Amino acid sequence: MKNRKAARILSAGLITAMTAGMLAGCGDSGGSTTNEDGETVITFGIHVANPEEQEPVTNSIVEAFNEKYDGEYQVEFEAADTEAHSKNMKLEASDGTLPEIFWLDSSETPEYADSGVLMDLSDYLSGNEEVDNALNGMEDAFNNGDIQYGLPYQCNVQGFFYNKKLFDAAGVEYPTNETTYEEFLDMIQKLKDSGVTPIAIGSKNSGYTMWAFNEFLERYGWSENIDAIQSGDTKFNNPDMVACFEKLEGLKDAQAFPENMATIEYFDAKQQFDDGTAAMFGTGQWDCSEFDENIGDQIGFWWGPVFDDSTYEQNVAMKVPSAPIVVNADVADDEAMQEAVYAFLDFYYSEEAAEISYEGSIFPATNYSDVSASDTQYAMNAMLEALADGWASPEAAPDQTLSSAVQTELYNGIFGVLQGTYTPEQALDKMDETMTYDQ
Repeated sequence: MKNRKAARILSAGLITAMTAGMLAGCGDSGGSTTNEDGETVITFGIHVANPEEQEPVTNSIVEAFNEKYDGEYQVEFEAADTEAHSKNMKLEASDGTLPEIFWLDSSETPEYADSGVLMDLSDYLSGNEEVDNALNGMEDAFNNGDIQYGLPYQCNVQGFFYNKKLFDAAGVEYPTNETTYEEFLDMIQKLKDSGVTPIAIGSKNSGYTMWAFNEFLERYGWSENIDAIQSGDTKFNNPDMVACFEKLEGLKDAQAFPENMATIEYFDAKQQFDDGTAAMFGTGQWDCSEFDENIGDQIGFWWGPVFDDSTYEQNVAMKVPSAPIVVNADVADDEAMQEAVYAFLDFYYSEEAAEISYEGSIFPATNYSDVSASDTQYAMNAMLEALADGWASPEAAPDQTLSSAVQTELYNGIFGVLQGTYTPEQALDKMDETMTYDQ
């Protein structure tokens, strides 16, 4: 669908180089696209090159929708890997060719919303009480006070998975909600003495490998202080965040990570955990199926240590909305397409889709009481056991509350500290410098 609102060109931070010819290419608005079977075709821009293999749950939901609405609606993917997808969406926003529905990184979405190319979904939610109730506030992360610019793609549960067999062999008790940071360090030493890597991690793609550390940030007051930091009233380099980053430095000093951490990727580190050469791995529910296959009923899940020197709430879970799916603003101007898109959203956030998600070991963004994991979904059940305490979660994961530039500095800073190339203060200063530049 052509996006007539693309005349409101995205900010310079979002689109840095557009040619006059490209802008001139924003021609007629078009209308609802139908295929040879007379079905209204909805294009879904997704951040993987092969949805069937890389996002099988979303692919299954789309297939189920297409089967249910055969002859009426059809969803087709516009697929590319994450980096290419991000570039494609920026270009398509500028020349009016955005898909009807598309995935966006949380750090980029506010700029799209401010540019006017995203549809306000407030009316959709107010007219769909079942979906609104099922989301149960999960959508709030994508509301800027003016518009509901997106809805959660999935729900992410993040923390440490651990291999019980390796803990048993090392004579180490399993971590609990009361395990302190000092006890964590003792645990790391005993695991290391047993001949395994305590925590598998690879820093070559740092954005993929910090999920367990979101809990560290939150337990040092991230949610309470991020607004003040972003408004300029305080800095990232403050006593709370310094104390947090010092705990990360302590893990480096304890030699908790692989010796080749700097040269391996997330997937290499995960393989170490799958192979039983590493005892812990920080990730989320997207790896549950793989852990069921490789570790089975020996898998455990833990939020991470509590910190005695922090004055902030420690009973915090990390069940947060993942990046949003958004809707092209021009859908609001095409009655037939809006009807089709609303039908897809109804299905995507339905109990039927939630069941598909659970079957694929993915937490949906919705909360339906009759949907649960099977007995053999060991990793997901370990997460559900951790969630059973009913602890509150932040509105969004700490790293998802930042602009893309500051987010990158957070990732670089964390792994700079873990590798000993930055002090905690240096890492935080870099975040402050980038924040100042952004403002």
